[in-house]
Amino acid sequence: MKIHRFLAFFALVPAWAWAVTADDRPLTPQLLREGIRWPGEGGRRIEVSLAIYLVDFARINLREESFDMAGYLDTAWVDPGLKLEGADAKKQTRRFRPGQVWTPALEFVNAAEQVNSEREGDVYVDDSGRATQRVRFSHRFHSPMRLKRFPFDEQTLTIEVAAFDHFAHDLDLVIDREHGGRLEDASVTDWDIERVWAELDREPESPDDNRFAFKIQVARRSTFYLWRILMPITLLIFASWIVFWFEPMNLQPQISTGLAILLSLVTFTYAVDFSLPKVAYLTFIDRYTLTAFSIVLATLLTVTAIHIVGRGRGVEVALKIQKAARFAFPAAYLAILALITGLSFS
Repeated sequence: MKIHRFLAFFALVPAWAWAVTADDRPLTPQLLREGIRWPGEGGRRIEVSLAIYLVDFARINLREESFDMAGYLDTAWVDPGLKLEGADAKKQTRRFRPGQVWTPALEFVNAAEQVNSEREGDVYVDDSGRATQRVRFSHRFHSPMRLKRFPFDEQTLTIEVAAFDHFAHDLDLVIDREHGGRLEDASVTDWDIERVWAELDREPESPDDNRFAFKIQVARRSTFYLWRILMPITLLIFASWIVFWFEPMNLQPQISTGLAILLSLVTFTYAVDFSLPKVAYLTFIDRYTLTAFSIVLATLLTVTAIHIVGRGRGVEVALKIQKAARFAFPAAYLAILALITGLSFS
């Protein structure tokens, strides 16, 4: 994995970046007095192209609605003050250290904390004044998640980048389609990375200001929840209907069986609670668990009612009700399952 990432880094660096000359000139008195020249002087708008390249995930945290990701942020712009013509043209790329030339002041809007910049790249400038910079970052980002379909859900994780200095209104952010994307070996536990793309989100209150949004669509691998949670709960529901084949006048074994199954449901849901998201609304698995409790409880109430009817109106009437319950409960289960599926996936 590390070898693949190492090779991917060199594969993504522009070809001209290898024939460069370092520009390590110290701060001159003029630079100290005037500061770094702003390339947007005279009302000129600066077009800054952005791209994010996904390297790897650490995890996706449902309870915090956040994710940890490592990647590269590529920026490119044209600085007329760095343009070289005629005899001054070097016909090779110049390299400047961060701070020696102007660079766009950008921030990760939805970062949980200050982003850790593992490697702040130098600025590479060609004779036309086009400057490029690559920064490797690794951090946690907040991204709202829609969990109504959990555990059969898909999520769109977003990283937002915007300018934050007082010249932000002079920047035009554009998408760099060439350098954005993902490393093929990038992965995250329990999820499949389906696709990545970039968008520009404009602020309604300030049309001149826009944000660069890098989006990652992931789909949950639901196998664990299907076989380790939903299937056992379903089997417990089916097991509770065995009481409809018991002798209707013998209430004690029916109640004992139903209470044992109900207790098993409580114990089972408590044991798997660590793997479920804590949200303020009901997910599909929440609705299914509540359905299971309701059906088992309704089974207990039904066998109790059958026993009372049998004592008052005879065993034959109790047997008729019991036979009807054998078909009514599976039908009700299927109807409720269709209802909660429609509510969760609508």
